[in-house]
This record gives sequence, C-alpha cells and structure tokens, in this order.
Amino acid sequence: MKYVLLIMNTPLAGTLSPDEFSAWNGEIFAWYDKYTSNGKLADSGHQLDDVSTAKTIRGTTVTDGPFIEAKEVVGGYSVLEADTIEEAVEIAKTWPGVDRGLITLEVRPVVEQPAM
Repeated sequence: MKYVLLIMNTPLAGTLSPDEFSAWNGEIFAWYDKYTSNGKLADSGHQLDDVSTAKTIRGTTVTDGPFIEAKEVVGGYSVLEADTIEEAVEIAKTWPGVDRGLITLEVRPVVEQPAM
C-alpha cells in the first residue's frame, strides 16, 4: 500500500548555518538512497517552492499565498510503499532532522483510484 509523507518545514530549519544545512541535505539524500534501494520509496516526490509563491483558491476567489496562521508549511512530499501505516510511520521516523525538530511529518494512506 502507498502512503504519502508530507514534509513540513519548521522555523528551526531556518536557523541552520549554511554548513549545517548542507550536512542535513546530505543526510536527506542518503535517506532517499536507502529507501529507494530497498523498495520502500514508491515515488521520491518533490520539493515545493517557497510558500510565498502559492496561490489559494476558495470558491471563485484566488489570493496570493496560503495566508494561514501556521509556523509549519508543507515543503515537499514523498510516497512510501509499506504493508501497514505502522510500518510507514516507522520509516518516516527515520527522516533526517525529525528527531531534532527541523521538520514535522504527516503520513497518510493514498486512496488508489481505478484506472479511467
């Protein structure tokens, strides 16, 4: 079964020095390599552009940005392949920086739609 891993940046991530940020990115690339090679990464997903580039649509109104009162914003996503949500959560808990409060993760089952 597939699970989406929503990756939300926290304000703490913005406090890293350039060297710390570079080292963290190295850890993230290693994480992707590990879970791609063992078949647990169904789709590496994508990093999202800065929240300031977003457009929000509510009914027929379009506004710049999400303008939500949140300190965390979705910065990207990946899709995991796991037998259970518990397994997906265990994989997510190994994401670099989650233990240091740099990011928050949300794991959700993907609803598979029949082919049209």
